[in-house]
Amino acid sequence: MIYSFIFARKTNFMKFLLLFLLLLPVAGFTQNYPETKKEPLTLTRHNITYNDDYAWLEDMRGEEVNNWVDSQNKLYNSHINGLSASVYPLPLLTKYSNQTSYRLPHKKRTYYYSLVRYYGKEVQTPSLAYRKNINGNNIMLVNPNFFYNGKTVNIIDYSPSINSEILAYKLMIDGSDQYEIRFTTIKSGRKYDDVIKNAKFGNIAWKGDEGIFYKKNSNTSQFALDSTYHVYYHKLGTDVKNDGLVFDVSGIEGQVSTFTSYDGTKLFIGAFDKTESIADYYYADLTKEKFELVKFLDNARVNFDMIGYYDNKFYIDSRQSNWGDVEYFDLENPSIKKVVVPQYQNQLLVGSYLFKDRILCKYKNTDGNYFMLFDRNGKFIKKIQTPKGMDVVLSSYDYADTEAIFYVTSHTIPPILFTLNLEDGAYDRFVNPTYAKTTAPFPPEYFVTNTTTYTSRDGVEVPITIIHKKDIVLDGTNPTLLEAYGGFGTVTQPSYDVGLIYFLSNGGVYAYAEVRGGGEKGRKWHTEGTALKKINTINDFIDAAEFLISQKYTSPDRLGITGGSQGGLLVGAAMVKRPDLFKVAIPKVGVYDMAKFNNYTVARFHLDEYGDPDVEEEFTAMMDYSPYHNIKEDVNYPATLIITSDNDDRVPPVHSYKFAAKLQNRAAQINPVYLKTRRNAGHYGVTTNNEEHLQEESEVYSFLLYYLKK
Repeated sequence: MIYSFIFARKTNFMKFLLLFLLLLPVAGFTQNYPETKKEPLTLTRHNITYNDDYAWLEDMRGEEVNNWVDSQNKLYNSHINGLSASVYPLPLLTKYSNQTSYRLPHKKRTYYYSLVRYYGKEVQTPSLAYRKNINGNNIMLVNPNFFYNGKTVNIIDYSPSINSEILAYKLMIDGSDQYEIRFTTIKSGRKYDDVIKNAKFGNIAWKGDEGIFYKKNSNTSQFALDSTYHVYYHKLGTDVKNDGLVFDVSGIEGQVSTFTSYDGTKLFIGAFDKTESIADYYYADLTKEKFELVKFLDNARVNFDMIGYYDNKFYIDSRQSNWGDVEYFDLENPSIKKVVVPQYQNQLLVGSYLFKDRILCKYKNTDGNYFMLFDRNGKFIKKIQTPKGMDVVLSSYDYADTEAIFYVTSHTIPPILFTLNLEDGAYDRFVNPTYAKTTAPFPPEYFVTNTTTYTSRDGVEVPITIIHKKDIVLDGTNPTLLEAYGGFGTVTQPSYDVGLIYFLSNGGVYAYAEVRGGGEKGRKWHTEGTALKKINTINDFIDAAEFLISQKYTSPDRLGITGGSQGGLLVGAAMVKRPDLFKVAIPKVGVYDMAKFNNYTVARFHLDEYGDPDVEEEFTAMMDYSPYHNIKEDVNYPATLIITSDNDDRVPPVHSYKFAAKLQNRAAQINPVYLKTRRNAGHYGVTTNNEEHLQEESEVYSFLLYYLKK
């Protein structure tokens, strides 16, 4: 009896111990992190001394780093699989996606094009097909999955030649910003042998049906500073090795942009200096057998975006006014200018679209977004107003058409399509037998969207959008997700997201703060969050969290934050500055090491946004918020999931590697810190198929809800 009793107790204890060990990853204990060596390194720059103990992770292609990343992914996968027993959104996300996804072909010159999925054992990413009319059948042109074995290949852009004889298309390989350009005839589907490698940035600019202008990158190392300084011309059917150099800005390490007019008669080039504040502009007459570049703007301030060209007029989105206007000037005499569409106070001009006889402008205000239709001389024709809180997106259109297709959407309402008559502005629901109408999982009144403002610490009113279920109780206990971007003058628009729908339907509150550094309140709103003023962006974000807590939407034990790219930097900076405010942080593909950010890829274009580390005042300002350098040894930071991609040559994964290593490798860190590195992926993450995208969405919201509800 005594033996049986002891044996039973021992058995129960072993069962308890086994259960305890199995639950360790879920419970958030940190003893099982992969071993991460620490190589003490002290650096001094501009009289600032700081540590960089994980510089060995900068060898992003090295075997040691690769093995470390594999170990981190193994730990993350074990943990996220453990969470599925209590939080598993994937089935519902799949259901929501099936009833709200749509595939609308895009009009480009003569034909309609679609990225479609042909299911099969070896097929992963969408193929490119075309239709002769919007009601026609898809005719497959290109299946990108057959170009390379063991690589993820996506068609990311395509452009028909002037007479729609030939299609040029870009292939993104494993998510890299360096892509290939290939060609196919449209009617017969015959593939050309011509392959342009290491093209980067910019559009495909056709010269008739003969060839294209493109920008080429000459990096020998993928993560080195970007070297896209050259514009080349490729004539179809010739060896790409013999492509002619059209323009070179390598001497000033500047940026260059190109486009051709719709009729293919003019080539335009903008050559920017290193700071991107001054530029020279050129054009060439492509009707001539030997074209020459003619400068039409010399040493001009970069205060406009090119819209298009028509009848010897160069149309631009002007940046001279805070809210934006549309102007044109004569190509032969640029001093002759005319404001076609003036700025409207507190109505932000988000974008302009040039048609043969019309100009369509998209505006944003506190209520949402809308279109305004004008003729070529700026005469107002029609306003296309959307319901409050919704976005409006031009979905399928062509310069020569008299009709376009647009859709309205929001965070909680999937796209609803309309046709737009460009002659008189009349619009109606788009009805088509080949288009399956989206069906929202919940009625529109199920969720409430409120756009308001809060006051930042320096007295500035910052817009914030808050979404939750109707009749929610504001008692400070609601799981809440706060997001922002705050950089590059970007205006972030609402978009439907099935993961967010799941979060909201489970009692969550979602808030998006339009912090300084973005462009939501005009040009000045951007500059107030750049360089020496970038700290405003971070403070605005932290103040948004304080606002949500003060208004009883949530509490520090129920508040999570997320953001991607520049938003990842923002989340990283906020969580190390105010760890007491947040329970969960999910930064994605972020910049975290501001002391070295300018050593990699596209950073040479971002000195105006963040500052130049070679300038003492700007370096000091960056180091004040640099997430990696502001981690303290004695602080327990929020439960954190850091997401990156191993082939991201926009924001290299080393930022995430070093940030994760330093957070994990401290005795004070009790809350879990996980690093997920997407393999064979780039800055935009999962690009294979919708199933894998939904899987990642499921993981993110599992992690978020599990820790916010603990």
